[in-house]
Order: sequence, then C-alpha cells, then structure tokens
Amino acid sequence: MKMSIKILAAVLFLAGFTTSASAGTTWTFSDVTFSDGDTLTGSFTTNPATNAIDSFSLLMTGPDAFTITQMVNSYLPGEIGMANGAFTLYVDLFPGSDLTSAGGTIPLTSGDDCGIEPCGLLNTGGNYDPEINGVVTPEPWSLLLFGTGLVAIMGIVRRKLPHKNV
Repeated sequence: MKMSIKILAAVLFLAGFTTSASAGTTWTFSDVTFSDGDTLTGSFTTNPATNAIDSFSLLMTGPDAFTITQMVNSYLPGEIGMANGAFTLYVDLFPGSDLTSAGGTIPLTSGDDCGIEPCGLLNTGGNYDPEINGVVTPEPWSLLLFGTGLVAIMGIVRRKLPHKNV
C-alpha cells in the first residue's frame, strides 16, 4: 500500500511537470506603428498544440482605425494576420523568427496595414523597435497535478524524517 502511494505521488508530480510545457503563449505587441500613422496594440494567445489562436484583444488606432475581429490561423507561425469582419481592412506582420510555445521577445521585421489606400508600412529602424513579446501561461490542470504530486511527496518525506519530542 505504501509503495503504491509513493508511485501515485511520483506520477502526479511528473504528469503536472510535463503537461505544463503544453501551455498557451500570450503574445503582446510593442511599438508597432505604420508609415500612415496607424498603431497596433493588444495581445493574442496561441495554442502550441494546434498552432491556432485561442483568443485576441487587438486595437488598430490612427487615421485608418478599424476594429480587428478576426485573425488568420493558417499564417502562423511565420506570419501574423488580422482583419476586420469583411476582410477589407487587414494587417500582416512578419516576425524575425517563427512564434514558438517557448515565448520570448521577437523583433517584427516587416509588415503592412492595408485596405484604405495607400497601405501603411511597418516602421522599423531609427526610433522604432517593433516587437512581439510572448509569455507562457500554464494551464490550471497541470498546475493542480503538479501541486498535488508535490504535496504528496512532501507528506512522504515528512513521515520518513525523525520527529523530536518536545
């Protein structure tokens, strides 16, 4: 019985530890401005298992402001595409490297925002440093598994340590 509890604790600990690697990544835009005066702000979350966008909250402001209502999953991981509902106004951005589940800071090397002529080009160089910052967000269930396994292992270790009588 005691051996099976130890094995169960180890399995829960390892399951929580390994599944936390499959968490989503939240990407936030920084210093993304275009030659036509438009600015992109906000973030989106990707699911690394499917290379899909789980959610987004993005805002395009400036002279050609529009509401971003869709993102293009098929462009990932080497291109980031977003548009209005009719896909008549859109933004395409190209990161310096593919987006990964590891997150990190990736410079944006080029891009455009089109629909209202002329299209604006992504400002790069000089005073502009457009980038996208990815932060990995663990899934709640993997944290629960990890924590449960850790608590069980601590209980086993505590039983093994000699107790002082006070």
